[in-house]
Parts: sequence; structure tokens; C-alpha cells
Amino acid sequence: MRLQRCFAKRTNWNLAPNRLSAALAAHRAAGKPLLDLTVSNPTECGFEYDRSAILNVLSNPAALSYEPDPRGLESARRAVAGYYARRKEEVSAEDIFLTTSTSEAYSYVFRTLCDRVTKF
Repeated sequence: MRLQRCFAKRTNWNLAPNRLSAALAAHRAAGKPLLDLTVSNPTECGFEYDRSAILNVLSNPAALSYEPDPRGLESARRAVAGYYARRKEEVSAEDIFLTTSTSEAYSYVFRTLCDRVTKF
């Protein structure tokens, strides 16, 4: 019996380079710029942040209080609703769900869609 060196059989993917991965490696090796739309960490996307404003917020005593909400921090949801209101779009903070990552957001979307599937 041959031992599998993977987490589970369903994750025993062929990891050998293919044409796309080889082209990507060559592109990176050549030092060419690349717009990688798969990066999900905003701190690695080249965004410019108001660093002093962010650090200043952390000095606010309210930042020491944590009241979890499965829909996301209420003040953040209100801020998002305000963002849309300034653009003449009416969105209630109660209808906004904030997630910690795109993966978590996808899991909510897929669970919602799968819940809608009619059983035969």
C-alpha cells in the first residue's frame, strides 16, 4: 500500500507546472510588472492609506471595547451605508454584512445560494 502525502485524497492535486504557471514564473523572474487580481490582502495591493489617521483611531479608548456582531461592527456598517447615501443610493446598515475576508464572504454567498436550491 502506497502512502499518500497529502491532507486528503480530494486535495491530492497535480502540482506540476503547467503553461500558465510557467509563464507567470517567467514574467515574475523578468521583473515585469504584474496586476495580480487574486491578491486578497489589501496591505499587499499598493493602496495608499492615511497612516496617521489609522494610528490615531487606535488611540481612541472605544477601540478597546469589542462587541462582536455576526453582520460586522455596527459603526462600520453605518459608515458603509453613509458612503452609499452620499452617492444617492439607499442602503440600510441592517442590510449590510461585513466579513473579514473574501473567502468568508464567498462562504456566505454559496451557503445562501445552496439553501435556495430545490431538492428533487
